[in-house]
Amino acid sequence: MKKEMTRVEAARRLRELAEEIYDTLAEMEDILEEVAPEELERAEVYWMAHIDGALLSRKGWLGGSVISLEDTLIALEEDEVEDVF
Repeated sequence: MKKEMTRVEAARRLRELAEEIYDTLAEMEDILEEVAPEELERAEVYWMAHIDGALLSRKGWLGGSVISLEDTLIALEEDEVEDVF
């Protein structure tokens, strides 16, 4: 029987998955740098910025998502703490 995941465990796993996405974005950036450096700047400020803004906004782009992964993680972690009390 599968053990039910807690909210904190879910937040931890979501962070791990976000790391995998960031690793993939870095690889995509490397590919563009190698084969199409003229496209890299556009990619960074458009679709890569959208992905980053929707996740953890590590590069601090203006705008971002109305609700980001970071917001979701905070909610999961806060709700778990409140459930303890």
